[in-house]
Amino acid sequence: MYPIAFSIGSIDIYWYGILMGCTFVSAYLIARYFARFHGVDEQKIEDLFFISGVVGLIGSRLGAVLPNWRYFLAHPLEIFSRAGMASHGAIIAIMIAGYFYVRRHKLNYWQIADFAGPILSAGHIFVRTGNFLSGELYGPPTDLPWAVEFPSSLVPVHPTQLYEVLASMIILPFAWKWAKNPKYHGYAFFRTLFVHSAVRFFLDFIRQHSTLYGPFVLSQIIALLICAVTLPTIIILDRRHKLK
Repeated sequence: MYPIAFSIGSIDIYWYGILMGCTFVSAYLIARYFARFHGVDEQKIEDLFFISGVVGLIGSRLGAVLPNWRYFLAHPLEIFSRAGMASHGAIIAIMIAGYFYVRRHKLNYWQIADFAGPILSAGHIFVRTGNFLSGELYGPPTDLPWAVEFPSSLVPVHPTQLYEVLASMIILPFAWKWAKNPKYHGYAFFRTLFVHSAVRFFLDFIRQHSTLYGPFVLSQIIALLICAVTLPTIIILDRRHKLK
């Protein structure tokens, strides 16, 4: 793998950072597109985007630190160097910040949340590609034809990062369609979040494992909780929509 894209003097520019930047750019463009399409104030959406970007970074960092809080309490400086990122932390933080923002500006929370459906899928494509190029979050050894040998794996393994990239590329056009023509507010958000959480749950069975809590890792438990909330919500809202 080639985690370093290029160097400027003694400064190395990493692919992960570049692709994370692509995530922010794509999110900005998608948010503006759907704001314009649905007649929502673009300036308010742009302001919300930048707030979400900052809050999302903080949330993703906290999501990686809190499960290992004892270690980082003993080594606080490593919070800024090795904690990693957690997408669930970013999602939760953005949802909380977004609630207060849309309430203040008298926007419809779930209508704006629908814009996040395609953003979530596009973000997964860029971030997991970055994980692949960085040689992290791969699966167990395999002799399948598409197995990849990473510097730290020593043997060919499942490229689970690319599995999630492929899944996200399949989900993206559906998320886009749902966000463009939602049957009700929240239609795209709940569906996209449910599908991505289901994919995450199953892929984590063959991804590099962190601490197990029974048969599952923490990210699987969070994914299951999200599915347990979003699926009944989808069913209830669909029934209400049909009755109308």
